[in-house]
Amino acid sequence: MNTSAALQIAAKVAQLTELCTTFQAKFGRRFAFTPESPAEAYELHRAICDIQADIAELLDPESLHNPMKKASEWWRWQNTMDMATAGELAQEINHLIASCAYAEASPCEDGTYHAISAAQEAIAGMLHPDVRERVLVR
Repeated sequence: MNTSAALQIAAKVAQLTELCTTFQAKFGRRFAFTPESPAEAYELHRAICDIQADIAELLDPESLHNPMKKASEWWRWQNTMDMATAGELAQEINHLIASCAYAEASPCEDGTYHAISAAQEAIAGMLHPDVRERVLVR
């Protein structure tokens, strides 16, 4: 992981925040899907999952195997990530960017930066487990 890749993830998190906010504004925070749900709800949900997959693909694979349970497991009580979780994800990506920038500016001898690994694992832990699994299988 480097600063350039972290910035790419940040751009995806910004897109995810927009989609989550749009979904929540239109359908509510704990919207429950039914066969009668509007097509737009399904389309937004799919787009939210796709952006999460894009984020997962940019993370180091080890972080997907070892996701940190730093944040709440939102998928246990709602179908779609909400604005609050997207905000937590944005904070964690800022931590990742800072950690990568620090590592690049002041390299250590063995090249191991636990802050970078921890930030990636925290980000992975906020992504839906089905999305993480789908990316790992690819």
